[in-house]
Amino acid sequence: MKLKHVVATLAAMSVSAFGASITVTNNQGPVNTQSVVDNSGAAVDGGFAAIGTFDIAQLATLSSGADLDAAFSIFDGASGTVGTQTIFNGVYNFSNDGSDIGATGFSGPIHLVIGNGADLASSTEAAILEIGAFPTSEPAVSTIFVNNTTATPFLGDFDTFTLQPATVPTQNPALRLAAIPEPSSSLLIGLAGLSLLIRRRR
Repeated sequence: MKLKHVVATLAAMSVSAFGASITVTNNQGPVNTQSVVDNSGAAVDGGFAAIGTFDIAQLATLSSGADLDAAFSIFDGASGTVGTQTIFNGVYNFSNDGSDIGATGFSGPIHLVIGNGADLASSTEAAILEIGAFPTSEPAVSTIFVNNTTATPFLGDFDTFTLQPATVPTQNPALRLAAIPEPSSSLLIGLAGLSLLIRRRR
């Protein structure tokens, strides 16, 4: 094998091994950690977090955790739990397995989806956030710290809560999960109108 072919092969291997290595976390220590809280403001312990691609067009018809799960494609190995880590509750920290979001494998926005259940299908509250894009922002290795300045929420939102990670209560932003939307009110109104029409015709 010619030397240039060896160099090209090694380069391709390094891209697939390292080109899409991402760690996603909200844990930045006592000052900057922005915990995940449920709709009542309590820190989530036992939730699910993952990165991948979410079909935002499906947001309008979301009516269950199963719908959320069906509209989301997780990158290889890119999921973890939301719970107690270090001194905080509502913290996650996980990395993907690699090649499926390399420069040749994926192009577009990266979404973080968080649920209050052990998986998305069993979740009743969730958040959907855009946290980056590939390949334009692709580094060799990246850690994405998710907070109210780095993420764009489509479901759920950042709000301020007083949480107690140590001996002194600290007021800081936290990601509040939203109840997974029920079918839109416009759809319900449409169904009500249809039933009235049927009644009149009788």
